[in-house]
Amino acid sequence: MNQNKQQLVHLYQLWPSNNRFFCRGRLMTGPRADNTTNLITWLLIILIGAPFVVYISPQIWIVLHPSLPIISYVMYFSCILFLFMTQFTDPGIIPRKEIIEKIRDENLLHLIPTEADNANYSVKICITCMIKKPPRSNHCAECDNCVDVFDHHCPFVNNCIGKRNYAYFISFIATLTMAAISFGIEFLSFVILIATTDQKVQQILIIILMIPFGICILLVFGLLIFHIFLIITGKTTKEQLKNLEKSSTHSKCERTKSLFNSRLIVEKLSYDQIRYDQEIADINPIIIPA
Repeated sequence: MNQNKQQLVHLYQLWPSNNRFFCRGRLMTGPRADNTTNLITWLLIILIGAPFVVYISPQIWIVLHPSLPIISYVMYFSCILFLFMTQFTDPGIIPRKEIIEKIRDENLLHLIPTEADNANYSVKICITCMIKKPPRSNHCAECDNCVDVFDHHCPFVNNCIGKRNYAYFISFIATLTMAAISFGIEFLSFVILIATTDQKVQQILIIILMIPFGICILLVFGLLIFHIFLIITGKTTKEQLKNLEKSSTHSKCERTKSLFNSRLIVEKLSYDQIRYDQEIADINPIIIPA
């Protein structure tokens, strides 16, 4: 029994949801169910961008002007950076009641419902997390967490989009749109000035490659315009699609501090109270000498 009391683990090793942690709790992302969609997103961005970065952009730099390739490089690598940040940043997860009780954070104790709250129908309580839901928060069924200022769950980035990573998400969409447009201009310039002087071949290449490329640009650009509209109106995607009024003035783009420290050391004895998922059977506890 004394040995058990000395066995400690990091909080992320006992996390009771579908989120996954990497780099010893420093990075977190969404459920395994999004792996395929997320992998396709990464492959499309890397495989489409690689030929431009490696071959087409250097040619345009020499033949036309360096400004367009520079814009393409900046937008493309920024897009990859913001995708990474969106995917591996805590979106604003609100810890469950069991976790709040174990980490003993006084700033979160007010989220635990009281008897008076249970009798008050105006107080929204998440029956899964057993906490009082702050305004504009929502429980994500995919990640199985409550998220502060919840916008939506995005399988393409394998994460929820919420208060803490919405700015990264909108930056990802914006840089992806700009990179796609600049790559499109580069491709047209490459076909007309470098690839061939045969006009028929040029037309065929433009039709075959630019039409699907143009459709993708329009889709991403449409998504960007939609989120710019949401920023102007101050609504989340959920509020807009369900025609809900804003329940508070809480900003959806605040880069606030995470509500929990995933690397916090907790007793392994609290395992059954914190972790509902039985897939964590191979936890290696940290043994603290007596």
